[in-house]
Amino acid sequence: MFANPLNRGFKVLTTPTKLVKRGKSDVTVRKATGKVLVGRGSYGRQSWNGQTATVFGCSGFVGRYIVARLAREGTKVIVPYRGLSEYVRHLKPAGDLGMVIPMEFDLRNPQQIEECVRHSDVVINLIGRNYETKNFSLDQVHVEGAQRIAEISHEAGVSRFIHMSNLSAKTNAHSDVMVTKAFGEHRVRESFPGANIVRSATIYGYEDELLNNIGKHKHFYVTVDHAQQKLRPVCVSDIAHAIDIIRDNEETIGQTFELYNPKEYTRKEIIELVEFFIHEKVWHINVPSKLLRLVAQIADILPYHYTSHHEVDLMSINETPSTDKSIQTFTDLGIQPHTLELAALQYIRHYRPFQHEEDPMEPKGYKAFRKTPVPVNNKDIVV
Repeated sequence: MFANPLNRGFKVLTTPTKLVKRGKSDVTVRKATGKVLVGRGSYGRQSWNGQTATVFGCSGFVGRYIVARLAREGTKVIVPYRGLSEYVRHLKPAGDLGMVIPMEFDLRNPQQIEECVRHSDVVINLIGRNYETKNFSLDQVHVEGAQRIAEISHEAGVSRFIHMSNLSAKTNAHSDVMVTKAFGEHRVRESFPGANIVRSATIYGYEDELLNNIGKHKHFYVTVDHAQQKLRPVCVSDIAHAIDIIRDNEETIGQTFELYNPKEYTRKEIIELVEFFIHEKVWHINVPSKLLRLVAQIADILPYHYTSHHEVDLMSINETPSTDKSIQTFTDLGIQPHTLELAALQYIRHYRPFQHEEDPMEPKGYKAFRKTPVPVNNKDIVV
């Protein structure tokens, strides 16, 4: 008989168990449903704060920033996608292993939507489109789709529902995009009492369609109405920060938020700002809106998207905040939004001519993505 190798008289070294004390910050109580969510592990990315969020429209511009912020705080994030799973593959490293979960869904399939929200206590709807396709009309996306997600979320016992809209969404707007977004807000409030509506102004960032379009088409940038539209551009990181606070604060249930830049710009002023940053003239061509809309309607017939008359309509809309005092803003959330003059360069610096690539940022005291000089000899090396 062989002796038990585990019984040789050696002392067994055991690691003392660390007692983790819980505090109020580890417990979240949802007012709407009374759910008690208890976090596990230390705070941060390598933990779970007890919350599960479903982010519809996560593969878009704003979605990736919201997913990254939620996952960084230890929230388990469901990322529904339509089409190929590669569309949301870049979101998985935002959270720890198993914390960002892709799920295939179809906006017209209630069963798949229910599967995406079944275990979530927060649902964020970012789905939106600026033009129609052969598969979806604006009404199907902004009205019917938003209503369907809100209804199923309410039936599934979701505690919080946050719906993303637009600052210019009005039922009497000049654009069908904004009209359908306004009707979508009404349907969401009817389907999910206590839902939050977030109306955002034009958003800028690394993947935006404002600064990047000006830089990309700097040799032929088309404008209407002599680029006199009034805009209040806001940074995408500020939007993600605001939605994160709304999700976490139970006092914001049922409130409407308008997120915009306190300073108003015309499109021409933004073009001049881009010119100043990239050290190159932006050749913008003013085209009559009716003529451009006619050309866009012809482009709508083409099998692939180049432009649309809906996007032309959006080019002439002014962004005007509401005068309703019950509507909350960045100030009520305690957020100081980024200044466009200080934040824009990091998003458009790559449009500079090569001879200006090493030029520093002009506003004094701001250092964004400034390259350190390469040492020429040992005397230049600072230890």
